[in-house]
Amino acid sequence: MLDLRGDLSLKFPIVMAAVLFDVLLLLTGLLPFGVGTLLAGATGLPIRLAVFILGLVATACLLLAALASREAFAYQVGRWPSLENQPPWGWDRLAYIFLGVAGLLGVFLQFVLDTGDLTIPLGGVGALAGYFSFAPPLQWYKRGWLEIAGGLCFGLLPVAAGYYLQGGHLISEVLVFGLPLSLAAFNIFLIHGMPEATRKSQPARFSLAERLSPPATGLLFTVVNILTIICLIFILLFPAGVLPARWGLWGLLILALISQELIKRRAYYDEKRINLLCRLTLALHLAMGLLFTWMLGQRL
Repeated sequence: MLDLRGDLSLKFPIVMAAVLFDVLLLLTGLLPFGVGTLLAGATGLPIRLAVFILGLVATACLLLAALASREAFAYQVGRWPSLENQPPWGWDRLAYIFLGVAGLLGVFLQFVLDTGDLTIPLGGVGALAGYFSFAPPLQWYKRGWLEIAGGLCFGLLPVAAGYYLQGGHLISEVLVFGLPLSLAAFNIFLIHGMPEATRKSQPARFSLAERLSPPATGLLFTVVNILTIICLIFILLFPAGVLPARWGLWGLLILALISQELIKRRAYYDEKRINLLCRLTLALHLAMGLLFTWMLGQRL
């Protein structure tokens, strides 16, 4: 957590770090929606540009509502940079605005553009798993469910939404691309929830990593990382895969194995290596979204 209440000369780089991280996190969340949309086109469905743009904006609003909710209600949670309740007029109001815009877009998509009966429910699930991860009364982060909610919001849910808005139904291939993204996102939130290795006092025990011992957290990371690798290998062998993209899949596998090697070397006891894992997990998810987007774009 970064504190803005210190020396004024330090505020600008801290704000820039927080904004940069939020931009990367937003991009990481939007790419899966694009993956779902391109998957619809790759399976023969016509891509409606207006539906894609409005759906993308609605997804961005839900993600921004979640980020604003975190700043309003839980800015002290996690390792990612925080703006520490700035601006003073309130992140909670900003979150309400984003939720309202997302809701209006959902109504327009479902009833005007006729995207299907699950349009609003999908947005509702996004709000429950995103905004209410930090906002009362649910506050999933206090229940140890933030990692699951984050995995859903940054993987399977936006992929399913991107496909559903174009086709009005879902197919099993949504799982092929959505599941590895969800698993990778789970590990992002798991590692970012780890307490400082040098901390002497007892952590607040909100995140899974704070509730578990460091070795148990490493074991959970390993299990999820192995499942991610299995999913990537399945895509590598998938008949519909684009041949040039297989080199990119090998790169993703190597990136996942590097993270696994750090866990094997007990990186969870070293603060610098934990921070490196934070960057590697985010890089893996971002690279995965970019590669899946390129792969499916080649199938259009």
